[in-house]
Amino acid sequence: MFDIIDATGSGYKNDPRMRNVEGEMIRSHELCLKISAKKPTDPDYKGLLEELFQCKIDDSVAIVSPFYCDCGCRMTIGKNVTINKGATILSPGKVVIEDNVLIGPEVKIATVDHDLYDRHNLFHFGQVTIKENAWICIGAIICPGVTIGRNAVIAAGAVVTKDVPDNVVVGGNPARIIKKINPTHTGL
Repeated sequence: MFDIIDATGSGYKNDPRMRNVEGEMIRSHELCLKISAKKPTDPDYKGLLEELFQCKIDDSVAIVSPFYCDCGCRMTIGKNVTINKGATILSPGKVVIEDNVLIGPEVKIATVDHDLYDRHNLFHFGQVTIKENAWICIGAIICPGVTIGRNAVIAAGAVVTKDVPDNVVVGGNPARIIKKINPTHTGL
């Protein structure tokens, strides 16, 4: 992997490492176009995903096209993960998806944001971690620097701006805890 901006922190547009981020975005964009033009059952599909993420993908992983991520080399995906159609993952700050995670259609995950005062030149990065057995429902938005806890459920359309604890359902904008989940009740 090349020298790229840290998973957390900030970077200026003229930082030489930002050229590497831009190069990775172009590489990832081209691969996402190829992936999105294929059916998940196509023999080349898994190979393109592995090229995008620059690692082996477990056979239990299902990523449904169309799919977009802008820094594939900054993503880690566990086993038995499903990412449904229309997901957009802006990953220059890094995304870690643990085992048994469900990500619904049209989910958006961002790891980068513009500075409030220097919007065109300064970028802030924050790793997003989605822990084991979490479920991100349709149309949810996960903001930079957020960790989603084990067994957590992110309701449809929720905007998650802060960490989510284990074993809860969150919803709304900004997302807040709606209820607690008993993980032993449902066999989680």
